[in-house]
Amino acid sequence: MNRNYKTSSLTEAAMITGILVVIAYLASFFSVVMFFYPTPAIILAKRKGIKYSTMALIASDIIIAILLGIQSGMMFLILYTPLAVALSYGIYRDKDANRTILMGSAAYMISFVVMIMLMDAFLGINFLQQLKDIYAESFQMTKDMLSGMPAGMQNENIDKVIKTYDEMGPMIISFISNIFPAVLIVSSVATAYVNYMVAFKFAKRFSITVRPHEGIAYFSFPRTFMTAIAVMMLLSYLLGVFGIDAGIIQANLIMILFIAMYLQGFAVTKFFVLRSRMSIGYKRISLFMLLFISLFMIPGLAFAVALAGLVDLAIDLRKINRTV
Repeated sequence: MNRNYKTSSLTEAAMITGILVVIAYLASFFSVVMFFYPTPAIILAKRKGIKYSTMALIASDIIIAILLGIQSGMMFLILYTPLAVALSYGIYRDKDANRTILMGSAAYMISFVVMIMLMDAFLGINFLQQLKDIYAESFQMTKDMLSGMPAGMQNENIDKVIKTYDEMGPMIISFISNIFPAVLIVSSVATAYVNYMVAFKFAKRFSITVRPHEGIAYFSFPRTFMTAIAVMMLLSYLLGVFGIDAGIIQANLIMILFIAMYLQGFAVTKFFVLRSRMSIGYKRISLFMLLFISLFMIPGLAFAVALAGLVDLAIDLRKINRTV
């Protein structure tokens, strides 16, 4: 029996290795696919154990390096394999969903920083400078396209837009590069969350059980979160007293605080919308419209949502008394 189990486990590990290689190959054409690289390994870990999942990940990294090049292999090894192992371990050990997502987020953040350092050390590539160059080229292409429009279509509005790009472009590029740590944190949590939810959706099809996530409506930061942010802000100001430029640190802390409170506020909104008597369709449309309008159309609404999150963190509007 034990021998048959090992044989079946190795067979499944080999199959998952093949699927991982295919995902990596597809990612060379559609980069968004690579974010789902950990999902097959998570399924295998829950079915056969973390050992076989890790074996499949390492084997796939080696094959990817052979087929797609050493750089691709190293990227998947450094960036996505630790994320996959962390999520696989949490789900295999049947840990709380939020704790598992937190483990995956931490692994992804650390991996990303390591990859940036290795790129700089061995390839001489400055990641942040590359990021600035990409945005600068994007702005320049847009300006060139507007400037190259036929004479009959050019008007004062076009000139104003070009002037705005000239004035705001450098500021936006500098801002994006300065808040990169905050963006990294948010993207790490989102990547871990998406992989967890995809694994949960596929769990029944593979006859496994993955702890359900209660959903964002019941999500809440601990009340000590504000205290932690306040302490870090105070420390950043103390660095300024000693002549150390802490502006970038403060900008990232403010961005993290705003994103956290917006998430908390959206959780509050969703909680009360779900408890309303509206139909499921209207509930989904309302939440989508709130998310879209607040993020892309009316910035003031985003601040209102964040303020609702701050109030909930202070007095627990939902009375859930549970925190992550």
